[in-house]
Amino acid sequence: MNALKLTVLSWLVAAVALAADKTPEFVTQEATGEAAIVDNNRDKALQDAKSAALREAVEQVAGVLLSSSTLTANNQLVSDRVFSRSDGYVRKYEVLEKKEEKGVMKVAVRAEVGTAQLDRDLQAVKALVERLAGSRLLIVVQEQSVSPDKVITETNVLSQILAETFQKDGWRIIDPAFAAGKLEVSSGVSLLTPEKKVIQELRSADYIVTGKVTLRYEPPKAAFELKGYYPVTGEFELAVFATDSGTQIAHVSDKLTSQGVPVLVSYESTAHGIAKLRGQKIVDEVRRAVVEYLSKSEQNGSAVVVTVLGLTDYASVSEFKKLLGQTVTGLRDVKQGDFIKGKATFDALLVGSTDDFADALSQKTYQGKKVSVTGVTANTVEITLAK
Repeated sequence: MNALKLTVLSWLVAAVALAADKTPEFVTQEATGEAAIVDNNRDKALQDAKSAALREAVEQVAGVLLSSSTLTANNQLVSDRVFSRSDGYVRKYEVLEKKEEKGVMKVAVRAEVGTAQLDRDLQAVKALVERLAGSRLLIVVQEQSVSPDKVITETNVLSQILAETFQKDGWRIIDPAFAAGKLEVSSGVSLLTPEKKVIQELRSADYIVTGKVTLRYEPPKAAFELKGYYPVTGEFELAVFATDSGTQIAHVSDKLTSQGVPVLVSYESTAHGIAKLRGQKIVDEVRRAVVEYLSKSEQNGSAVVVTVLGLTDYASVSEFKKLLGQTVTGLRDVKQGDFIKGKATFDALLVGSTDDFADALSQKTYQGKKVSVTGVTANTVEITLAK
């Protein structure tokens, strides 16, 4: 009880201190952690319990620095990017108590948690969360189920679960029937890369999940399983694209099994259970990939596609590439793409916004022609050269 009182008191002191105008450099926080003793390895269990306690101390301090709503709604994101390296925020600590109960090692610690770097990292995550909030997602998945007698039926079990889970995560789900633009996807499960220039025409979504899912309703393997037994297996392969640049930012594939899912009601029920179980993991993987993509974009530049209309010949394409690389601040790694009937495309990395890029281009001329910006999105710029 005394330890609990001390923990509550230290929590209140930390909360008051962090709420003040000046955040203290370090906050002392008490926390507990536990770990199962496996194969009688008490040393490992002690270390794992101590790490869990230090992580809990960091989480407690983080809860004061960052709003609880952000922590709750994006717990996996915060865990991946901040709490996974919680030891780095602890200047020093002491073990207050360690004990073993029923095969579980329990440790209580008092830790000094540094707030400066933790706050910077949390604010970075918060900025990413805000960028993710309301992101428009289009899910176009070819999904089918195969019955024991080999009848193939189009389904949307996993697609529906993904849509529901992403929506709870704060994403805006775009109905494929109302998506503006075109998307061409190969029917082959291992050929997921759409035509890049086609995917850029999708203006109604920020990201797209596309791919193929196959669910097979397995016949019973033994006579006694003929009644009331509905196992399902299968596989999926999905790719995630940033639609405005056509950049593939994630590729997820795996087998689907009935392990951990009830199989005693119907094949449809089993399939739904598999999709629900695996769907959350897919959402976590996609969210992590998008966050990494956004983080790298901020640090190294985001992919941008520049389309130029009005170039006369191939030599002029090379010359315009030089103009882009030499005169536009923040644009680098310019790569020449297609050139068809006076229309050329360039892929590049841009540090900064396409709006600033467009402003800079609007002040340029090329071979006596005015450079006119005739289209701008977050990752595309269209240029028309005056005749």
